[in-house]
Amino acid sequence: FWAICDGPAEMMALYGGPLIVVNAWLVVYTWLQHTDTDVPHFTDDDHNFVKGAFHTIDRPYDKLDPWGVIDFLHHKIGTTHVAHHFDSTIPHYKAQVATDAIIEAFPDIYLYDPTPIPEALWRVCKGCASVEKRGDYFVWNNKDVDEKLLKVE
Repeated sequence: FWAICDGPAEMMALYGGPLIVVNAWLVVYTWLQHTDTDVPHFTDDDHNFVKGAFHTIDRPYDKLDPWGVIDFLHHKIGTTHVAHHFDSTIPHYKAQVATDAIIEAFPDIYLYDPTPIPEALWRVCKGCASVEKRGDYFVWNNKDVDEKLLKVE
């Protein structure tokens, strides 16, 4: 009814545009939490819940959110995502405590990448285009990608 009364342009500007932006952001950020140039993929026979949880990446908003407002409004979904994969019933207000416990118990295998989101997105876009089997795992076939594109300084 709104689009009929006020026109589809106004409806898209006030509803459709923000919806597209928010959904695009969620897709990009979710992709970055589950993908990186050195994170392997597992076959159905080799995958388990714990491997999946430990191959998820916590990524802060960093320079996009210098005061922590976005992280707060998003219930720290970026910086406590690994904990979510350990137990998705943990409420958002306890996720930081769970993340701290994971870091303390498993410091060598906890994945955290402080790379700014635009740079991480560029690295993942360039280095995560196809997988190949190496041993028991599927890894990103990024050997033809210029090393400068895979490293962020």
